Amino acid sequence: MNFCQVRQLSKFTTLLAVVALLGMPLSAFAQEGIIAAQQRTKAPQKTRPRTTKKDPVKTVEIPKADESTKDAATEIKETTTTIQETPTATTPVSQEPNPITQPLALSPEISRQRVGVDENNKQVLGLQDVITMALQNNLDIEAFRQGVQISQYSLFASRGVYDLTSGAGINYRSQTFPVTSIFQGGNSNASLSQRTFTYNFNTSRQVERTGGFFEVDFNNGRTTTSSTASTLPTQYNPNLTFQFTQPLMRNFKIDANRRNIQIAKKQLDLSDSQFRQRVIEIINSVQRAYWDLVFAIRNEQIARETVELTRTQLSNNQKQVEAGTLAPIELRSTEAALESRKGDVIVALQSITTAENTLKGLLMKDPNDKFWNAELTPSDEPTLNPPQFNLEESTAQALKNRPEIEQLRIQAQQKEIDLKYFQNQMKPQVDLFGNYGNTGVAGTPSTVLGNNGTPIGANVPDRFTGGYFRSLGNLFSQDFKTYQVGVTISFPWKNTTAKGNLGRLMAETRQLDARQRQQVETVQIDVRNALQAVVTAKQRFEAQRASKIAADAQYKGEVEKFRAGLSTNFFVLQRQTDLSVAKGNEIRALTDYNKALADLQRVTGMTLVTNNVQVTSAISQINSK
Repeated sequence: MNFCQVRQLSKFTTLLAVVALLGMPLSAFAQEGIIAAQQRTKAPQKTRPRTTKKDPVKTVEIPKADESTKDAATEIKETTTTIQETPTATTPVSQEPNPITQPLALSPEISRQRVGVDENNKQVLGLQDVITMALQNNLDIEAFRQGVQISQYSLFASRGVYDLTSGAGINYRSQTFPVTSIFQGGNSNASLSQRTFTYNFNTSRQVERTGGFFEVDFNNGRTTTSSTASTLPTQYNPNLTFQFTQPLMRNFKIDANRRNIQIAKKQLDLSDSQFRQRVIEIINSVQRAYWDLVFAIRNEQIARETVELTRTQLSNNQKQVEAGTLAPIELRSTEAALESRKGDVIVALQSITTAENTLKGLLMKDPNDKFWNAELTPSDEPTLNPPQFNLEESTAQALKNRPEIEQLRIQAQQKEIDLKYFQNQMKPQVDLFGNYGNTGVAGTPSTVLGNNGTPIGANVPDRFTGGYFRSLGNLFSQDFKTYQVGVTISFPWKNTTAKGNLGRLMAETRQLDARQRQQVETVQIDVRNALQAVVTAKQRFEAQRASKIAADAQYKGEVEKFRAGLSTNFFVLQRQTDLSVAKGNEIRALTDYNKALADLQRVTGMTLVTNNVQVTSAISQINSK
């Protein structure tokens, strides 16, 4: 096929397309079209039935071609078909409601009722109020407070080793034993009986200052014998003894008991510091929870305000649709946006409940307290009051006031006590001892006659004749005394135990020193981060405040443009969303700023001072008693 044949074929094809278009129904080009006809909300009208008729066949003649295009024209003629309308049966046209034009079934309004919260029981609380309640009721603080008391009683118990200790022993003994010697004074049955009644008393105590030990023993005995050779068959024997032992080298300046007492004192200081640290942490948690609740409540208010804005937009759109200036589809987008805004309110209510329960958990100690059902309303508003601070002063305050630094310092003091003790245990044991005793005796002289016909008890001196009180007189006359003084020395040749304990302690001391340096670095990092967080939060608030002002202006401008027909409903809804987000970001930045200030108080150790909280030292209370 040459170029001329192709050109003739193209003209013929164009002619066929024109004829086909002329044969189409003119309703296809109507103004309303198919979609517009379906969007009508009026009741469908009954359609007139169309009778079936057969239209005459329309034929198209093919122009006569020249000899050069004869073959091509022949092919087209063979493929040309007759165009005719197909007869159709008469069917009524039904119009179903279009979901695009039907209003959405809106969800019910979101109430303010929350699970476990009585709206009629509202508690208006300031920040200082919740801090006071937390200090009184917080279970964690109560647990640490009991920990301090445990340390107090541990110190009290460790001092019990120096209490004065007294004892007594009373017993009675009766004996009958055989006699094999004429000098033992046995009876005719070659036996001898003896009865002894003993009552002893003793008192002892360890000396805390020098590590010494003393004991006083007062022993008494009444002995009755059947021996005919005894000049005092009934005899009283009181005895009074003083004993004293004083270490001179090992255990002189410090021993195990004094070490335990000093360690217990430092442990009490450590518990005191840990209690203050926990109080600071609880106050910080209360502050953060308080501001989180403030944000949650304000965020819920913003969400409800956005719902009202969207509802107003929906009402205005309905009026425009009725006036024919707005497509019905725009109502659906506004209704969808309204439901989305309601979802934001539901999420905001959940956030209020979560924040409120977190704060209540820090304030309550009784799970059955009616306060759990109260609706908390914060009375303090977040403010922007930039404090005056610098890095050097804040770091110095932190290193001075942080309980963590104080606790490591106390632990270092405990290691110093252990070092003194284990160094002392390296010395030999050299103890000075002494005792002093007095003895008294008295009784009833025997009436048994001797070989010379006189009682054998007649030669007993008068000072020994009498009862128990006569024996006490002889005791305190100190005529029959005994005293002893000496030194005992002992030492292990290698002293492996003491050396091992001392070496372990030195390693623990070096380890603690590394921890102290690490804690100092941690405190410095905390201060730097806290200061930067305050600055960042302040800048964020300023930026978010400007963003909110701009978003508000954009929204109002977009509304005016929409009313003038220069904008669309989509952009108005988008501006509403932007304004809601900007308001939430502003209040979030402001509450974050107040939380950053609370964190700065914590990392510098100024939480107690700033919030007027005073924690009395437990060791000072013990010393004052």
